[in-house]
Amino acid sequence: MEIKNTGIFFIGIIVLILGLLIIIFDYPQIELFEKMDTESYYLMNEEKKDFHQRLIFEFSIGIVILALGILLLIISLLRRFEKEVR
Repeated sequence: MEIKNTGIFFIGIIVLILGLLIIIFDYPQIELFEKMDTESYYLMNEEKKDFHQRLIFEFSIGIVILALGILLLIISLLRRFEKEVR
C-alpha cells in the first residue's frame, strides 16, 4: 500500500493524536463535575462553574479536531486510488 500524499497523511495523524489527547484529558474532569449533585453544583463559586463550561467547550473542540484528523486520514488514503492523469 503506497500513500501518494504523505504530507496530508502525517498531518492527519498529528491532528488525530491532538484531538485524542484533548478528549482523554478533559473527559475525567468533566465527569467529576457531572457526577456532583445539583445542590453541590449550585453552591460552587462562579469561577469553578466557568471552568466547567470551558472544559465542555474544549471537549467539543477536541471532538471536532478528532473528526478533522480522521477526515484527513481518509482523504490521504482515498487519493491513492485516483488514477494519474498525463
